[in-house]
Amino acid sequence: MTSERQRVILVGSRIQQYREYALASLAQHYEVTLVAPEAPTWQARYVETHRIADTTDAAKLYAPVADLRGEVADAAIVTWDEWSLVAVSSVAKKLGMRAMDPAAAKICRDKYATRQALEAAGMAAVRYVPATTEEEAVAAAESIGFPVVVKPRTLGGSFGVMMARDVDGLRRAFRLASTSRLRGAGTTASVLIEEFIEGPELSVDSVVVDGVATPVCVARKRLGAHPYFEEVGHLVTDWRHEPWADAVTQLVQDSHRAAGVDYGVTHTELRVAANGPRLIELNGRLGGDLIPHLNKLATGVDLPLAAARIAFEETPDITPTRALSAEVRFLYPAYDGAVDRVVLPAPEDVEDLAEAVALVEPGDELLLPPRGLTPRSAALIAVSETPAGTRRALDRAEALSRTEVSGVAAHRLGARVENAVTRRFFDHERTAARQTVSGVRGVEWFRYGAGGGEGLNRPVFLSEADVTGLENDLNGLFELIKAVPARLFGGDLRAFATAVGMSPTQADLVLRGSVDELAPLSRADLYRETGGFRVMELNTGSSLGGWQMGEFARALIQDAEFAEFAATEGLVYPDPLARITEVLRRQAPSLEGIERPYLAITDWPEGFEKSKCWMEFVVPAFERLGFETVVCHLGDFAYEDGNVLHQGRKVDVVYRMFLPGEMPDEPRTYDLVNPLLDAVEAGTVELFAPLDCELYGNKGSLAMLSDERNRAVFTEAERELIDRILPWTRFVRDEKVTFGGEKIDLLPYAIANKDHLVLKPTLLYGGVGVTPGWTTDQKEWVAKLRQAVDGPYVLQHRLLPTTERFLSEDGETCEDMAVAYGTLMVDGRYAGTLARGVTDPAVGIVSMLRGAQIGCAFHVDPAAEGVEEK
Repeated sequence: MTSERQRVILVGSRIQQYREYALASLAQHYEVTLVAPEAPTWQARYVETHRIADTTDAAKLYAPVADLRGEVADAAIVTWDEWSLVAVSSVAKKLGMRAMDPAAAKICRDKYATRQALEAAGMAAVRYVPATTEEEAVAAAESIGFPVVVKPRTLGGSFGVMMARDVDGLRRAFRLASTSRLRGAGTTASVLIEEFIEGPELSVDSVVVDGVATPVCVARKRLGAHPYFEEVGHLVTDWRHEPWADAVTQLVQDSHRAAGVDYGVTHTELRVAANGPRLIELNGRLGGDLIPHLNKLATGVDLPLAAARIAFEETPDITPTRALSAEVRFLYPAYDGAVDRVVLPAPEDVEDLAEAVALVEPGDELLLPPRGLTPRSAALIAVSETPAGTRRALDRAEALSRTEVSGVAAHRLGARVENAVTRRFFDHERTAARQTVSGVRGVEWFRYGAGGGEGLNRPVFLSEADVTGLENDLNGLFELIKAVPARLFGGDLRAFATAVGMSPTQADLVLRGSVDELAPLSRADLYRETGGFRVMELNTGSSLGGWQMGEFARALIQDAEFAEFAATEGLVYPDPLARITEVLRRQAPSLEGIERPYLAITDWPEGFEKSKCWMEFVVPAFERLGFETVVCHLGDFAYEDGNVLHQGRKVDVVYRMFLPGEMPDEPRTYDLVNPLLDAVEAGTVELFAPLDCELYGNKGSLAMLSDERNRAVFTEAERELIDRILPWTRFVRDEKVTFGGEKIDLLPYAIANKDHLVLKPTLLYGGVGVTPGWTTDQKEWVAKLRQAVDGPYVLQHRLLPTTERFLSEDGETCEDMAVAYGTLMVDGRYAGTLARGVTDPAVGIVSMLRGAQIGCAFHVDPAAEGVEEK
């Protein structure tokens, strides 16, 4: 039996999503026969025939390969299966076929043997020690010096590999490495303890002919968070101009000579340390993770075809035909679970997106490291003129992607969810020293502005899609809340005020101060859950707080390292107070013509001492914006000839920070507020913002939106918005309500489900009066519930915040923090975010008064030319 086409005997094909491109390439040029442990499935369209055999056992592999070799005049043997490499080399040698020398193949398959070969050649540059017990591993790590990397000797794909920074971490890492298993990979009695090399990680795919290795494809690795080394993406782009190019080429060539690699396409992994590149691994097969596919997209060079040409004793053509950048990014679930579905954009929906491929099917279980190996849900591939273009395309594609998994609900609490910018901030290429930002943390003035607390050591990062989504959702929610009085109360504002829990005194004063135009200011307090942002409360008017964010951002951008990162990523920040004062001046026309209006930032007397620091913190900003500014409380004012005076000086505008919820139902309240409202009506002073703002920005309004009995007054699109962004919220009443589509008795349900509920007063803010059920014992919870019945209180379903990384106090490791986002909207535009972080995602209340660390957010603006938004 003969064939007109040359035959490639392919041993092992591996996973379709990662190797179909390679098999398809071979099938275009050769007759392909497959030897694999199972009959072909997806491979059938590419292969002429097949044989079933254990491809990791040379004795069992020999007969089918010899049979296939004898059928045709011209045949070659190829494998890109890590576990089959040694057996294929042995069989090829017996049959006189070209393949890698068996001794070299064994060296490539054992990381310890690789280290020994390099050491024997005089080029050992990474300290290493094998260990068979935990005690040996501890001794090895202490002799090398922490941090170290612990890895199995014969596995691949970074499976079982873990960094250890101390003895406790070393013991965990040893147990992981020594118990990690992959079918067909083999095992050894020892694991390898290696010196950790700081620096960017590269992989180099080379063609090797007659023992000379020629680097063809260099991929820059994107690695996941320490202590693991999950490869979350790869970038292939031009590399020969890099300062390390010559040294990397020399290291690759020397390593191949030391290991005795004579033929094939290989995959070398290395890190570029401060003193030059250092070899991590030498693999005797084609690179994985779609890297050769990226190389063809970027350069036109086909590495699977090159491997076949070498096997046929030909010289492959490795001349690039184009010079583009290609990058793959792998997507992951936020927590362990079974896949429900993977939602991906079409390539035509995102500029420069070449492919978007699901790597799993519904029902597949995904386990995050260290429990699982590469728990990827999808691969996104972009091709562009530059790396910046691929990054932009992948960021946009990722924002349109979603991996939905079902699992234990508790897994969602504290699940790590990070966008691409955050991951790049913690990239392995960036040292720990660059994973914080100076200028805020530990600075006394900023501690004062944080109410005595501490600043976060970096800002949080919002993507372009985050900001667009928040603008759309929060503007929609603001408009819905404004419509509640008309839709539910026939426009009767007093009935609305009573319904949200205002006392007669509060309602009198709020309605007296009502105006036609509601100030377009709101601040949503949100958590990011695994499914997106959810609103805990929406505050309206001038008493929002959180205005420290602009001053924090202004300080952070003075850090030169961070400024460089921000410029590279296109990160900007709004100036919230500038935006707010634009609205103030528009709604206070009497200020026109006053060169520097006298502005009094004013709080309620009883709350003044707590809020004074936050108000004083922004005085310099108001001064910069053209106001002379003082901080005071309502009792500090005097009134003369209809004017409002502070220490004898006429006040032009009162910036109101006090809230109706702080006003007791007593005559003193009228005495404090009515003279101010008299002056406002007389036109001698401006009040920003009028008290009627507080009718809308309270938790009672959210309960009205959430209540199923009101759904008929909202459109389908409005109901979809409510369901997406609001948690289930109800007034505390002894009545039946709907939950999960079923009628329930509210109080018995609340008593039985305290761990899933939080009790909140409708009119107070900053966490005051809030009772999280999961932090409260049953007796106290029941008592508070009963006290709240028919009062100004709501029950809200608990949100499960996700976390993201911040550098720990030790300056070396990372810790996960749950972040509460205080997102400000001004005039319908995103105006910044005050971030509050805590290490315990189950904490009941995230507030500055309770020790949360605070900071600001930078966001991606691809149109920005600088780092500050103009």
